[in-house]
Amino acid sequence: MIAGLVDTLVTLAALLAAHSSVLLADTLKTFLEFVAVMLAWVAIRRISKGGGKTYEYGLDKLENLSSLFVGLLMFCCLTVIMISAVKSIMHPGHISGAGIWISMIAQVVYGVINGWLWLKNRRLAIESNSPLMSSQARLFFTRTFGNVFILLSLLLSISLSGFSWSAYIDPAASLVIAASILIGALGIFSSSIYDLLDRTLEESDQMLILRELAHHFDEYSNLHGIRSRRAGSLAFVEIFLEFSPERSVAEVQKVIDAIRQNLEKQIPGARVAIALTDRPEA
Repeated sequence: MIAGLVDTLVTLAALLAAHSSVLLADTLKTFLEFVAVMLAWVAIRRISKGGGKTYEYGLDKLENLSSLFVGLLMFCCLTVIMISAVKSIMHPGHISGAGIWISMIAQVVYGVINGWLWLKNRRLAIESNSPLMSSQARLFFTRTFGNVFILLSLLLSISLSGFSWSAYIDPAASLVIAASILIGALGIFSSSIYDLLDRTLEESDQMLILRELAHHFDEYSNLHGIRSRRAGSLAFVEIFLEFSPERSVAEVQKVIDAIRQNLEKQIPGARVAIALTDRPEA
């Protein structure tokens, strides 16, 4: 997070010392990313403390809310970048100022840092199945792509400054960065909104549930329903089973424990609850 703050200050200094629409886009994008990382840090700290008695199911949906806010910030950044790029296309001009050289050095340094953070967060997202970590991985990929692309656009603008058409390289690069931000924002919205609406688990996870129930088919007399939803990195599964009244409580509990333990091993972040009932669950 400290590195993000320093990156924001460096890009702001480069913008103030130069005339370039792509540096304006870079400054806004970097500020957006710093705020996103800060929100993720705050959300993780709050979730780790638990929900207490007020939020007995935990605060894992805070991950989804934080991701949605990141997406909204990305759309705001996208709008500003596109407006700046259109203005530069309508009134073209060559980039200039000492800030260009400051920015190129910064792009190299932070390109390496962001690339490493992208790989790290992608690994964590796969291991924890967390939407927050997934949004962070996409965010750092966007940052790495932006560093490389901005560096190339600045180098091309300077080396080809003798040609009049090179004035369009700067705004064109801004539009490409805007497109990468749009793709990242759409991915964040698609993964977070559905979870906030309590969408059922993915088909692959539902198949695991059905396979486990089929494995214990002879142990219960009827299946009256299955409900599932996600909350951040957690997956809540409710299964309603009917058992023969002739079976003892100990026998029924043994079956329930086996189903629950197997599902929680197979589905990352699963919290399985199995209820006894003799009627279909509404």
